[in-house]
Amino acid sequence: MTSQFSQFIESSPEAMLVVDEHWQIRQANAPAASLFGYDRAGLCNQPVGKLLSVQPAPLGPRGGTGLAVSASRRMELIGRRNDASQFWAEFLVVPVRTSREVTAVVTVRDLTEEHRAQVALRRTLEVLHASDQDRRMLLGQLVRAQEEERRRIAAGFHDDTVQVITAVHLRLQRLRRRLRDPAEVEALGNLEDAVQSALGRLRQLIFELRPARLEEEDLGAALGSYLEEMRSSSGIACEFECQLEIDLPPSTSVLIFRTAQEALMNVRKHARASRVLVSLTELAHGCLVRIRDDGVGYDPAEVETTPGHLGLTLMRERSQIAGGWCSIEGAPGAGTTVEFWVPAEPPATAAESAA
Repeated sequence: MTSQFSQFIESSPEAMLVVDEHWQIRQANAPAASLFGYDRAGLCNQPVGKLLSVQPAPLGPRGGTGLAVSASRRMELIGRRNDASQFWAEFLVVPVRTSREVTAVVTVRDLTEEHRAQVALRRTLEVLHASDQDRRMLLGQLVRAQEEERRRIAAGFHDDTVQVITAVHLRLQRLRRRLRDPAEVEALGNLEDAVQSALGRLRQLIFELRPARLEEEDLGAALGSYLEEMRSSSGIACEFECQLEIDLPPSTSVLIFRTAQEALMNVRKHARASRVLVSLTELAHGCLVRIRDDGVGYDPAEVETTPGHLGLTLMRERSQIAGGWCSIEGAPGAGTTVEFWVPAEPPATAAESAA
């Protein structure tokens, strides 16, 4: 072993061992002695396997053939200190050939902190995964509870209130035919118109609470039907593009429909728009929804802090709790664009969470 080579080993800040062709330690620098808890003299002429907890040692003679390393090898092994304590370590074996002897330099790096960090990261990811499953299960329960309540309210309106108002409207018609005084006929006609208007608004509310096509068909059909009704009742020109080919679970379809419905209700109430474009696109195994209108626009940051605009916050929260995102962009006089993306997978079920 040349003096330059020996000096290199001694000056290295890394723990280094020099082994001969029989895997006997010929030289150990100070970092190596400190790492394994030996004095340097105690390591010399010892088999390298003494520093490993696994026996037979992965580093050492194999079948009496001596050093059989033709290229560098990197291994993660469990090191063993002089006090019998163990630690994960990386062993890098580099063969060194000279004209008189064959040796190898073994560099050892303590991986204890790295493995601790990996374990901590793995546990954190497990906690986050469990939290994500809990969040999705909760979302699924909320969606189901909300839709059940909507169905209950819609059924109550349809079976009771609508029937009563319809009966009132028919009686008003019969009463108007009996009247002879023009003033009374006109007054009753106005009352009849008001009842008919109330009946129309109530039927619109039932439609919004329980869109039949969402239960019977897919998201695209339900949203297209909603836009057609919006066009006929508001006069806003509605364009619809659906490039969605993936099958969405019912809970995801409902969530997307309700979020889009909230955005479209804002268009009807506040935008004063003449045209709205709605598109559904498959993206990253999820659904991207874009709703753009040509209305008066607004500053989202200013409006969201104003009472009465809770819907914008709900759209964001509904998308985020589903594992997606929502973006709202607008400017005075430049219309508004709402984009949100929701992953396709359904909220986790209780059985999945327990698995």
